[in-house]
This record gives sequence, structure tokens and C-alpha cells, in this order.
Amino acid sequence: MFRRLWDVVVVGAGASGLAAAEALSRSGASVVVVEARARAGGRVFSRRVRGWPLPVQLGAEFVHGRNEMLFSLARNAGLLIDRLPDAYFEVTGSGWKRTTSLWKRFDAITRRMRRDGPDRSVEDFLRSRRGLSPAQKRLARSLVDGYYAAFPDRASEHALSTAGDPPLETDEVLQFRVVSGYNEVIDWLRLRLDPERCRLLFSTPVTEIRWRRGEVRVRTGGAGELRARRAVVTVPIGVLKSDPGERGGIRFDPDPPTLRHALARLEMGHVVKIVLRFREAFWEADPPPALKRGAPFGYLHRWGAEYPTWWTAAPAEVPMLTGWAGGPQAAALLRLPRAQRLDPGLETLASVFGTRAGKLRRRLIGWHTHDWSADPYCRGAYSYVAVGGANSPAALGKPIDDTLYFSGEATETDESGTVPGAIASGRRVARLILSGR
Repeated sequence: MFRRLWDVVVVGAGASGLAAAEALSRSGASVVVVEARARAGGRVFSRRVRGWPLPVQLGAEFVHGRNEMLFSLARNAGLLIDRLPDAYFEVTGSGWKRTTSLWKRFDAITRRMRRDGPDRSVEDFLRSRRGLSPAQKRLARSLVDGYYAAFPDRASEHALSTAGDPPLETDEVLQFRVVSGYNEVIDWLRLRLDPERCRLLFSTPVTEIRWRRGEVRVRTGGAGELRARRAVVTVPIGVLKSDPGERGGIRFDPDPPTLRHALARLEMGHVVKIVLRFREAFWEADPPPALKRGAPFGYLHRWGAEYPTWWTAAPAEVPMLTGWAGGPQAAALLRLPRAQRLDPGLETLASVFGTRAGKLRRRLIGWHTHDWSADPYCRGAYSYVAVGGANSPAALGKPIDDTLYFSGEATETDESGTVPGAIASGRRVARLILSGR
């Protein structure tokens, strides 16, 4: 099945591209999906390593909140989703402290942010708010750095504002994990493609998209030129903003001014994530006083450390810890050679647990990481909105001449940076195309 003219060519076989292709092909459209990598999933990257008790999640890992769309997909696919312990700890100079209502505390700050008038950076907002305590400002900067992978002096106040929103519900702040790995969601989407109407091409990077209303010609590095009536482009904004002459870059002919305008105020956040497996769960065998022996903890924060955030695999009882740095801390770590990014993590853990980094290294069986910023088909972890760009996600998701469509987490205002956001964007674009057929 290889057509001379397709209804739709989808660029990228991540969650958004597969969701779009599923909806389109099952509604009767002919679709070809082209993917630069030799695998599907994009920034969903679950590795199964021999001897490791759980999949190593090098990309997306969490389901943030009880997302009904994702939970419905998991039920249909027969996937188990675990609720993670709501157990957060902060470590300061005075020791460990159990912290509660982390996200509600952050929400109380973002409700003070403006949604109208001149936009400004989160950093400028924090400097202007003398009523916020130093602890509140530290929390806000740390979550903008870590959760949003953004630089506080670039991130938009308007985009983060929750002023006027309904109060946070408990289900919105719960955290979940797909036990068998997030790639199982990708596999389910792929299985849902109509084999009679959809073809999936791997190791096929797109180098150029030539288009006019009602016609696109997609030049690839492996399958020659593909012709279609419409194109859905799902690559990350780091790729869209890259030089077309660079590896992974895509040239548009003509180059849509509306695309460039939307991209100008969207940024790609940077993250360093390391997944460690130890011989035993040393944090359980010799717990700090704040931890009861045998009681799992979910998350650990040491704001200002090179790896400020850590989490266990709880509720699974396995000797694995994951370290995370975003924003400025990630930028500093990314300047180190890959092999040297482990040492700051072990040093942070040693200071937190009152031991020596060398002792932890001897207990370490293995570790894994993936450099999304150096990956030519990502050029970063996930998107955030820069000052003046609160409307940019919607602008990026607006069709161009009913021919070029853009989807992905960066086009979702409420769920940017998430797999559910990517899936929702792909389905939204499919509905737009099908309504115009």
C-alpha cells in the first residue's frame, strides 16, 4: 500500500502524531506517518534493561492528575496505572521536613499573577511582590525551574497565572505512573492505526515541506518525496526553531509568517534526568529521622542543589531513585560531559542522607540518562511560554490555509509538556481536518 497521493502526511510518530493518524485513518482518510527515528514515541522513551525491575523511563513518566482521557485509554488498553504516594519531603540545613499541599501552595502564588495588561517574567513578578515570603519565592522559582523546565527570567507571568480559575481539586494534584511503561500507551495508539489506510515509515527524517493550498510535497531522507493534500507537523518546537540546514531541521517553502510569529515566544525547556539502581534501598535500611522505617516516600526536594528533585519508584518497592534538574540547573549540568553528570547526583544524595558519595557509588549497579537537548529530533525536553507569548500555543495550533496543521504538547495551553496534552492536540487536529473534508 503506497499511494501517489495521500489525504494526510503526518510528520512525527510521537503521541500527537499517532493520535492524529489513528483518528484520521479510522475515519477513512489515507495517512502516511514519517518518523526520523527507528522507533515510535518521540519523547516517550521507556527502556527495558535486563536485571532492572521496572522500565527505565528516560522521557515522559508521570500522569499529572486524574486525566480522564488517559485513564480511559489505559482501561481500553488493559494498562495498570499506579497512584503515587502523596509524600513530599524538603531537606534544608535544619534537616528533613514533611511538606504538604505543595501544589496548592504554588497555586496560591500563581493566583496573584496577572492575566491581562503588560506581560512580564515570573522573576519580575516575584521581585514586585513584597508580600510573598522568601520561602514562597523560593518555592515558585524552584517549580518554574524544575516542573516547567523554564528560566524564571524568561517564563511568562500571564501563561502561568491561575487568577480566576476554580479552586484546585484533589484529583488535579495527584500523581500517577503507567506501571508497565509509558511506551505501552504509544504501542496502543500504534495498534489502533487502520492498516488498510495508514502506513508508518521509520528512519525517514523530513528535510523540506513545500506547500500551497490543498497540496503538500514532503521531501524525506529515505522515502523520497511524499505528496498529500494536507500535512500535520508534530515535531517539537526545538526542531521547528532550528536552522533547516542542521540535522533534524525542516525547511518550509514558503515559510509561514504566522508560524514564525508563534514560535518567537515559545521556548524549549531543558532537563537532566538520571535513573539510578542500587544494590539495596539504602534509604529504607537507614532512614533519616523524618522517615519512619519501611514507610515509602514519593518525592524529595533540596532546592538549590544541582539535582534539586528526587523520587522513588513507590509504591513499587525497588532500589531505584530518579534525579531531576530543569531550567538553569539543567543548563549547567548539560555543559558537563555525559559521564560526569552522575557525580553531582551522588554528591547531592550523599549530603541528603548523611553519607559519602563514594559509598553510594559502590552500592550503585547502574544508571541511565538521555540528552534530549542534544537530540537533533527534539532539541530540548518540552515547551514553555516566554514573556508575551500567552496566546502563542493557540496561534501555533491554528491551521494555515487548511493545509498545514501543527500539533504537539506545545499547542496545548492547559496541558503543555504532557503526553495527554500531545494526544489531545493530535485528536483536535484530526477533528479539524475531518470536519473540512
